[in-house]
Amino acid sequence: MTESRMLWLFHANTDAPHPQFTLLAVDGADALRAESAATAAFERTAAPHSWLAASPPVRRRLVQDCRSVPTVALIHLADQNPGHSSAQALRLSLAQLAEEGPSGSWSGTGSQQIAITLTTVPHGDASMATEAVRAALGQRFAGVAGPDQWPGLHMLTTLTSVACQETAALDLADDEDLLTIYDQYTVGELSAAPSRNGNDHEPGV
Repeated sequence: MTESRMLWLFHANTDAPHPQFTLLAVDGADALRAESAATAAFERTAAPHSWLAASPPVRRRLVQDCRSVPTVALIHLADQNPGHSSAQALRLSLAQLAEEGPSGSWSGTGSQQIAITLTTVPHGDASMATEAVRAALGQRFAGVAGPDQWPGLHMLTTLTSVACQETAALDLADDEDLLTIYDQYTVGELSAAPSRNGNDHEPGV
Protein backbone atom coordinates (compact mmCIF):
# COMPACT_ATOMS: atom_id res chain seq x y z
CA MET A 1 0.00 0.00 0.00
CA THR A 2 1.12 3.55 -0.74
CA GLU A 3 -0.01 7.02 0.27
CA SER A 4 -1.74 7.37 -3.11
CA ARG A 5 -4.14 4.57 -2.20
CA MET A 6 -6.71 3.87 0.47
CA LEU A 7 -7.56 0.41 1.73
CA TRP A 8 -11.23 -0.47 2.14
CA LEU A 9 -12.22 -3.63 3.99
CA PHE A 10 -15.75 -4.65 3.08
CA HIS A 11 -17.84 -7.13 5.07
CA ALA A 12 -21.21 -8.32 3.74
CA ASN A 13 -23.67 -10.40 5.75
CA THR A 14 -26.38 -11.22 3.25
CA ASP A 15 -27.66 -14.16 5.33
CA ALA A 16 -29.08 -11.89 8.03
CA PRO A 17 -32.86 -11.14 7.98
CA HIS A 18 -31.83 -7.62 6.98
CA PRO A 19 -28.56 -7.72 4.99
CA GLN A 20 -25.75 -5.86 6.73
CA PHE A 21 -22.74 -4.19 5.13
CA THR A 22 -19.66 -2.83 6.91
CA LEU A 23 -16.82 -0.75 5.50
CA LEU A 24 -13.57 -0.06 7.35
CA ALA A 25 -11.32 2.48 5.61
CA VAL A 26 -7.60 2.77 6.32
CA ASP A 27 -5.18 5.21 4.72
CA GLY A 28 -2.61 3.44 2.58
CA ALA A 29 0.25 5.07 4.46
CA ASP A 30 -1.08 3.59 7.72
CA ALA A 31 -2.12 0.17 6.43
CA LEU A 32 0.87 -1.84 7.68
CA ARG A 33 0.79 -0.15 11.08
CA ALA A 34 -2.97 -0.73 11.32
CA GLU A 35 -2.57 -4.41 10.44
CA SER A 36 0.18 -4.84 13.02
CA ALA A 37 -1.88 -3.18 15.76
CA ALA A 38 -5.02 -5.18 14.95
CA THR A 39 -3.08 -8.46 14.83
CA ALA A 40 -1.44 -7.71 18.19
CA ALA A 41 -4.83 -6.90 19.76
CA PHE A 42 -6.33 -10.23 18.70
CA GLU A 43 -3.23 -12.16 19.71
CA ARG A 44 -3.66 -10.79 23.23
CA THR A 45 -7.43 -11.33 23.28
CA ALA A 46 -9.17 -13.69 20.87
CA ALA A 47 -12.05 -12.10 18.97
CA PRO A 48 -15.41 -13.34 20.31
CA HIS A 49 -18.09 -14.63 17.96
CA SER A 50 -20.61 -12.38 19.72
CA TRP A 51 -19.83 -8.95 21.17
CA LEU A 52 -22.64 -9.08 23.72
CA ALA A 53 -21.86 -12.65 24.76
CA ALA A 54 -18.27 -11.66 25.55
CA SER A 55 -17.58 -10.76 29.16
CA PRO A 56 -17.18 -7.07 30.08
CA PRO A 57 -13.43 -7.52 30.77
CA VAL A 58 -12.94 -9.02 27.28
CA ARG A 59 -14.86 -6.16 25.67
CA ARG A 60 -12.85 -3.60 27.64
CA ARG A 61 -9.49 -5.17 26.69
CA LEU A 62 -10.37 -5.27 23.00
CA VAL A 63 -11.63 -1.69 23.00
CA GLN A 64 -8.48 -0.50 24.74
CA ASP A 65 -6.12 -2.43 22.46
CA CYS A 66 -7.95 -1.62 19.22
CA ARG A 67 -7.80 2.12 19.90
CA SER A 68 -4.22 1.97 18.60
CA VAL A 69 -5.38 0.88 15.12
CA PRO A 70 -5.21 3.93 12.80
CA THR A 71 -8.37 4.18 10.71
CA VAL A 72 -10.06 6.79 8.53
CA ALA A 73 -13.71 5.80 8.93
CA LEU A 74 -16.19 3.05 9.69
CA ILE A 75 -19.58 2.86 7.94
CA HIS A 76 -22.22 0.22 8.68
CA LEU A 77 -25.41 -0.05 6.63
CA ALA A 78 -28.45 -2.26 7.15
CA ASP A 79 -30.90 -2.96 4.32
CA GLN A 80 -34.43 -2.68 5.72
CA ASN A 81 -36.14 -3.17 2.34
CA PRO A 82 -37.56 -6.71 2.13
CA GLY A 83 -38.05 -6.27 -1.62
CA HIS A 84 -34.30 -6.33 -2.33
CA SER A 85 -32.60 -9.56 -3.24
CA SER A 86 -29.25 -10.11 -1.54
CA ALA A 87 -27.47 -9.37 -4.84
CA GLN A 88 -29.40 -6.11 -5.20
CA ALA A 89 -28.61 -5.13 -1.63
CA LEU A 90 -24.91 -5.80 -2.26
CA ARG A 91 -24.82 -3.60 -5.37
CA LEU A 92 -26.82 -0.83 -3.67
CA SER A 93 -24.59 -0.86 -0.60
CA LEU A 94 -21.45 -0.57 -2.72
CA ALA A 95 -22.97 2.28 -4.71
CA GLN A 96 -23.88 4.12 -1.51
CA LEU A 97 -20.45 3.53 0.02
CA ALA A 98 -18.75 4.71 -3.16
CA GLU A 99 -20.73 7.95 -2.91
CA GLU A 100 -20.53 8.53 0.84
CA GLY A 101 -17.34 6.72 1.80
CA PRO A 102 -13.98 8.37 2.41
CA SER A 103 -11.49 8.69 -0.42
CA GLY A 104 -8.87 10.96 1.05
CA SER A 105 -10.77 14.24 1.26
CA TRP A 106 -10.81 14.26 5.07
CA SER A 107 -7.01 14.27 5.19
CA GLY A 108 -6.79 16.98 2.58
CA THR A 109 -5.02 14.76 0.09
CA GLY A 110 -7.74 14.69 -2.55
CA SER A 111 -9.42 11.65 -4.03
CA GLN A 112 -7.31 8.49 -3.75
CA GLN A 113 -7.41 5.23 -5.60
CA ILE A 114 -9.02 2.50 -3.53
CA ALA A 115 -7.82 -1.05 -3.05
CA ILE A 116 -10.55 -3.20 -1.53
CA THR A 117 -10.45 -6.49 0.32
CA LEU A 118 -13.51 -8.64 0.92
CA THR A 119 -13.80 -10.19 4.39
CA THR A 120 -16.64 -12.30 3.03
CA VAL A 121 -17.51 -13.48 -0.48
CA PRO A 122 -21.27 -13.01 -0.96
CA HIS A 123 -22.90 -16.10 -2.47
CA GLY A 124 -19.42 -17.60 -2.73
CA ASP A 125 -19.00 -15.77 -6.04
CA ALA A 126 -15.78 -13.77 -5.88
CA SER A 127 -15.93 -12.66 -9.52
CA MET A 128 -19.46 -11.26 -9.09
CA ALA A 129 -18.43 -9.38 -5.96
CA THR A 130 -15.32 -8.01 -7.68
CA GLU A 131 -17.32 -6.77 -10.66
CA ALA A 132 -19.82 -5.12 -8.30
CA VAL A 133 -16.95 -3.32 -6.56
CA ARG A 134 -15.40 -2.29 -9.89
CA ALA A 135 -18.71 -0.90 -11.13
CA ALA A 136 -19.27 1.08 -7.93
CA LEU A 137 -15.80 2.63 -7.67
CA GLY A 138 -15.14 3.26 -11.36
CA GLN A 139 -11.78 4.92 -11.99
CA ARG A 140 -10.96 4.88 -8.28
CA PHE A 141 -10.82 1.05 -8.29
CA ALA A 142 -7.23 -0.08 -7.75
CA GLY A 143 -7.77 -3.81 -7.37
CA VAL A 144 -8.84 -6.44 -4.85
CA ALA A 145 -6.43 -7.65 -2.21
CA GLY A 146 -6.08 -11.40 -1.78
CA PRO A 147 -8.09 -13.25 0.88
CA ASP A 148 -4.97 -13.96 2.96
CA GLN A 149 -3.91 -10.32 3.14
CA TRP A 150 -4.72 -8.07 6.10
CA PRO A 151 -6.00 -10.82 8.45
CA GLY A 152 -5.92 -8.58 11.52
CA LEU A 153 -7.96 -5.87 9.82
CA HIS A 154 -10.31 -8.52 8.43
CA MET A 155 -10.95 -9.69 11.99
CA LEU A 156 -11.53 -6.14 13.21
CA THR A 157 -13.99 -5.44 10.38
CA THR A 158 -15.88 -8.67 11.02
CA LEU A 159 -16.06 -8.07 14.77
CA THR A 160 -17.20 -4.49 14.24
CA SER A 161 -19.95 -5.71 11.93
CA VAL A 162 -21.14 -8.12 14.63
CA ALA A 163 -21.01 -5.38 17.26
CA CYS A 164 -23.00 -2.98 15.07
CA GLN A 165 -25.73 -5.56 14.54
CA GLU A 166 -25.94 -6.58 18.20
CA THR A 167 -25.77 -3.15 19.80
CA ALA A 168 -27.86 -1.05 17.40
CA ALA A 169 -30.55 -0.47 20.04
CA LEU A 170 -28.21 -0.46 23.06
CA ASP A 171 -26.10 2.15 24.79
CA LEU A 172 -22.92 0.51 26.07
CA ALA A 173 -20.35 2.21 28.26
CA ASP A 174 -17.64 3.82 26.15
CA ASP A 175 -14.98 1.40 27.39
CA GLU A 176 -17.11 -1.56 26.20
CA ASP A 177 -18.37 -0.02 22.94
CA LEU A 178 -16.19 -1.10 20.01
CA LEU A 179 -17.40 1.82 17.89
CA THR A 180 -15.61 4.25 20.20
CA ILE A 181 -12.26 3.15 18.76
CA TYR A 182 -13.18 5.00 15.54
CA ASP A 183 -12.80 8.79 15.27
CA GLN A 184 -15.26 8.75 12.38
CA TYR A 185 -18.12 6.28 12.19
CA THR A 186 -21.64 6.08 10.84
CA VAL A 187 -24.27 3.43 11.54
CA GLY A 188 -27.37 3.76 9.39
CA GLU A 189 -29.58 2.22 6.74
CA LEU A 190 -29.16 1.55 3.06
CA SER A 191 -30.29 4.58 1.04
CA ALA A 192 -31.38 6.36 4.20
CA ALA A 193 -30.02 9.09 6.43
CA PRO A 194 -27.54 7.74 9.02
CA SER A 195 -29.05 7.11 12.44
CA ARG A 196 -25.96 7.15 14.66
CA ASN A 197 -22.83 9.19 14.16
CA GLY A 198 -19.53 9.35 15.99
CA ASN A 199 -18.43 12.53 14.24
CA ASP A 200 -19.63 16.04 13.56
CA HIS A 201 -20.28 15.50 9.87
CA GLU A 202 -21.34 12.77 7.52
CA PRO A 203 -18.59 11.20 5.42
CA GLY A 204 -18.25 12.49 1.92
CA VAL A 205 -16.18 11.86 -1.10
